[in-house]
Amino acid sequence: MEKVGFLLFLAMTLCWATLANSVSRKSMNREASEDDDDINRRLRLLNKPAVKSIQSADGDIIDCVDMHKQPAFDHPTLKNHVIQMKPSIKLPSENKATKNESSKLVISQTWQKSGSCPDGTIPIRRSRRQDLLRASSPDQFGKMYHPRSHDHVANSTIDEIGQNVVINGTQVSLPYQKDRSQAMLYTAGYHYIGASGDINLWNPNVDLPDDFTTAQIWLLAGPGDKYESVESGWMVNPKLYGDKQARLFAYWTADGNDATGCFDLTCSGFVQTSSE
Repeated sequence: MEKVGFLLFLAMTLCWATLANSVSRKSMNREASEDDDDINRRLRLLNKPAVKSIQSADGDIIDCVDMHKQPAFDHPTLKNHVIQMKPSIKLPSENKATKNESSKLVISQTWQKSGSCPDGTIPIRRSRRQDLLRASSPDQFGKMYHPRSHDHVANSTIDEIGQNVVINGTQVSLPYQKDRSQAMLYTAGYHYIGASGDINLWNPNVDLPDDFTTAQIWLLAGPGDKYESVESGWMVNPKLYGDKQARLFAYWTADGNDATGCFDLTCSGFVQTSSE
């Protein structure tokens, strides 16, 4: 009798374990399916139909996308937006006669050795599944890693809420700089219409998965914790690009990286006009 009871108990245990394993497998399969759906949805948003595609020697695929069908126009406030190819005001550089137009520095990227994008299109680096898998979630792909809450508490230090300094007689609230090592050259003023500069191209190494390094121009406005900025330069960012090569990048945010902003064209908002 005891033997029958033991066998019955063993059979029930095996049935329970099999049932639990089946439920667990179904749950995992459902989660994997939902992740696949999220990734596929995000890839469809990022990768617009290409007029032409260029296989770059560095492994990137560059899609030449109709300028009017770029990701920027997925943003509701840019619906029916009219692209402005040139500023409505004359730039200072346009007032100066150029001594020798042929001596102007030409910036070339690796993909341009394999082809060019037609007029009326813009080049977009194609996002792939492995790119999104490196992000914490498909919707976080291309966004700035920002390891803090914007809710300031009573014992916040000045490093946690930004730093106020005076530059050229103007008080400036610098952005939050924790977990960064950097050297900056600042100037301050009003009514800026842009920025330009010469930046050496290097290929520094980064060690940790979330590390990235840039040499860039940064046009900034607003308080230290809710600033608006547009940024561009050279960047090594393995989490975003999948390797440790320097790439030309653009970045923007309207609220200090809280809810808005991304690198390149990985979210809607930044309107690109150059076919180069």
